[in-house]
Amino acid sequence: MTDFVLVRHGRPEIEVRETGIANPGLDDIGRWQSERLATWLAHEPVDRVVTSPKARATETVAPLASTLGLTADVIHDLDEIDRNSRQYYPTELVHTQGGEYWEAIQRMDYEAIGWDDVGTFIARVTAAWEALVADPGGDRVVVAAHGGTIRVILGAVSGQGMMDVDVDYASICRIRSTDGATRFVSINETGHFDADRTEVRGPMGDGGTVADAFHRSGALSKFREEGTRS
Repeated sequence: MTDFVLVRHGRPEIEVRETGIANPGLDDIGRWQSERLATWLAHEPVDRVVTSPKARATETVAPLASTLGLTADVIHDLDEIDRNSRQYYPTELVHTQGGEYWEAIQRMDYEAIGWDDVGTFIARVTAAWEALVADPGGDRVVVAAHGGTIRVILGAVSGQGMMDVDVDYASICRIRSTDGATRFVSINETGHFDADRTEVRGPMGDGGTVADAFHRSGALSKFREEGTRS
């Protein structure tokens, strides 16, 4: 069993380039978000951290990785749909400051602004996710990525292709994988921005979940055994 902790990057700077690929880091709010995230997740037994290659993702999990003494592994195919764009605007600003860039998005003229087409993007991220589920490299894996990337992963779990859900900056979504079968645990957690944490108690008071207690009881194995007999 592996628990995946999907983390969207914190709020980035605006970057507009004449040549090359925009790769902004975090702004002051984004750095605060990354510190809050690290303080929260440092109480969980994280075995591995993986990240998109973009600076806004690597910088978001850098404080956590440093606290845990881990080195984040880069998975290039976790990059966002805009991976080859010369411009980047934070989500809440692109419609007011993006100008022609925003107009191209509205027309879905993605090639003109260095975006992947949607089908290519979904296929790329889904393949990367399936490979990670097959070989996670630990029992709890933090995955730093992007809003679009995380929505594709959630879609892969739900079978929808790309889920239309809120994924806030530096929010947490959790997915549990058991024998290759995946299911949701939570979507768009943001409590770590407002609450402090000294230990992980969970809904059962012992750091685990109801599902963990069910597994420990042996009920699932018995259920499967009875199903095999019938």
